[in-house]
Amino acid sequence: MKTLLKTLSLSLVLVMVMGVGTYSRAEEATAGQPAVQADAAKPAGKVIPEDLFADLNVSFYSQYIWRGLELSRDSFVIFPTMTVGYKGFAVNLWADLDTNFGTGSEDRTFKLQETDLTLSYSNSYAPWKLNYSVGWILYDYQPVSGNPDGTIKDTKNQELYLTLGVDTLLKPTFSVYNEIEVGQAWYFMLGLSHSFAVYKDWSLDLAGSVSYLIDHSDDDFSNFHDGNISAGLKIPITSQISITPKIQYSFALSGDAAQRIRNNSEGLFHHRQDNFVYGGIIFDLAI
Repeated sequence: MKTLLKTLSLSLVLVMVMGVGTYSRAEEATAGQPAVQADAAKPAGKVIPEDLFADLNVSFYSQYIWRGLELSRDSFVIFPTMTVGYKGFAVNLWADLDTNFGTGSEDRTFKLQETDLTLSYSNSYAPWKLNYSVGWILYDYQPVSGNPDGTIKDTKNQELYLTLGVDTLLKPTFSVYNEIEVGQAWYFMLGLSHSFAVYKDWSLDLAGSVSYLIDHSDDDFSNFHDGNISAGLKIPITSQISITPKIQYSFALSGDAAQRIRNNSEGLFHHRQDNFVYGGIIFDLAI
């Protein structure tokens, strides 16, 4: 099964590359907006959002996987999120609602497991086809256990991040995340993506990423960490509403990463696994 999944993942990437020649003019959908048509005129100079905007999004997923780590098992998860922005500045609230949360032998229950707050600024420079985003993320995890003295563990963490992207073939992006509260960790991610026009304004959105982790917070880790490939079919219902069925495959990129990911699964759910197939459906409303 593992060999088959890796074969399918490599085939998916190959399809992306082979299809670029035919569909190279198709634009990747931006957050909360339908894919731009091939013949749309591109504005010159700096391009930033000029008006207030809002985006409401709810994802229903089979599993919560974050940076290769399994954070839910045998439960249905819901990810509601809301973004409000003005002239490049944005505030995002995101939550993880686990419908059957439990670790080990404890009773399973519906639980708000995580709430994240992100403040960001995004902009682009058309002559260089460059776009960028900088921001701050506050992670607020609900505790699953306490300290031996009865006090609750601090379950908050913070990161600063920078993402650079180039509006060219396969839309390459490079992101850097720096942990600044719990300890010292750096997470580097390189991503590629491409959208294919498949029917009217429907688009098949393919993406892949690889990462490198330097973590001196929880353990002494420095190696390639996780890879992820995804395929989503974006179906616009109106000019503001879309539905996207999506499937993803997450896998370890090194032996050290496989051990780290398996240790995480064993600690939370008492089983060992380092690759995951998961997916769901995403409902999006752009205002």
